Amino acid sequence: MSRTSIRNKLILSFLVLLLLLMIVVAVINRLTHDYYTAQAISVALALAAGAFFGGYFSRSIVSRLKSLSAVATEISHGDLSKDIPLVSRDEIRDLEEVFAAMVKDLRRMISDIKNVALQMEETNKALGSLSQKVLASSEEIDASAMSIAKGSEQQTMIVQKTSLIINNSVDQMDAAGRQSAQTVSKIKDALVKTGSGEAKAREILTYLDNVLRQIAENTKPIYRLSNKIEKIKMVMHVMDEVAQKTELLSLNASIEATRAGEMGKGFALVANEIRSMAENSKQSSQEIGRIVDDIFEDNKAVIEALRKSETDVGKGRGIITSVVGTFRDMVSGVKEISAEVKAVEAVTLSQVKEIRGLLTHFETLSRLAQENFVSTQKTTVGTRNQKEGMQKIVQLMQSLNTLSERMMASQRRFRLRGD
Repeated sequence: MSRTSIRNKLILSFLVLLLLLMIVVAVINRLTHDYYTAQAISVALALAAGAFFGGYFSRSIVSRLKSLSAVATEISHGDLSKDIPLVSRDEIRDLEEVFAAMVKDLRRMISDIKNVALQMEETNKALGSLSQKVLASSEEIDASAMSIAKGSEQQTMIVQKTSLIINNSVDQMDAAGRQSAQTVSKIKDALVKTGSGEAKAREILTYLDNVLRQIAENTKPIYRLSNKIEKIKMVMHVMDEVAQKTELLSLNASIEATRAGEMGKGFALVANEIRSMAENSKQSSQEIGRIVDDIFEDNKAVIEALRKSETDVGKGRGIITSVVGTFRDMVSGVKEISAEVKAVEAVTLSQVKEIRGLLTHFETLSRLAQENFVSTQKTTVGTRNQKEGMQKIVQLMQSLNTLSERMMASQRRFRLRGD
């Protein structure tokens, strides 16, 4: 569409007015033959025509500027639903096009902000759900660690009781060696007690098998926790990207508001607020990342402690198996002693020596059980630290949710086309 500048319009109007005056002067001069009368009439007509054309041009320009001012006022109140009419064919057309481009950019930016806020809300919901699952897993791990600690304590008590039984057996077999006259009856007693010791040892072996199975079952949530932490890291990466995109959009909004001058001051404040919220979101995301890393390290420590506990319990099982075999040998030896009364003293001394070796094994088993108990205590501390870390993550999720709601509230101030 061709354009005519206001300057050209004024020049053209002046020329037309001048031509009309010349014609009017010539006509009146010819009709009246009075030069002064013609001049007076011409001046009056010139003033009337000048007032007419001046009023016409001023009303045209003022009406278009008022139209733009009204649209700018609606924009400052958040209404972006109306289009800028492009009706001028002069310099005001440039101003109309600038306003139209600004409205278009503002619509696109507000729409992008809305999408970003929705993405943040969805991401926050997903991360909150995942955090709740991880927190539940931490509670399960804590309960499992407490169960393992209780089992370790029971194991220590059983080992101590078994050691006491073996000590009693040693004392009784020593007495049998000193009292040769009562060797046979005492050997029978020792046979019964040795069988009882073997049964106790088998009971301990069965208990340790159950402990090993329980440890294997209880460590499964810990290994699953590592995978869940990796998922949290992926979600945090998405949140970082969303925060960066929001910060970039707010920067573009500030630039557009600066271009708009006085009309864009209100929008500049909104853009600065959005950029501040994006920076807070980014800082929260980084804080969550650090907490997740701490949880990951604690989880590694828990896994190592559980593996050591499993190894220690396995060693204890091996010792108990050895004890069971030794008890079996003891029973066989006692039976041979009952059949060979003459060698009872020598066999008794041999049995005492073997039982003292068993006591050494049980002392080792008791030490391993104590170490296992300490390891489970460390596991309990680690899982509690994980629980505290996840609670901090939940608090940060609530903070992010508040930021997302503030972004949505800021976006609702603007009304787009179709809203």
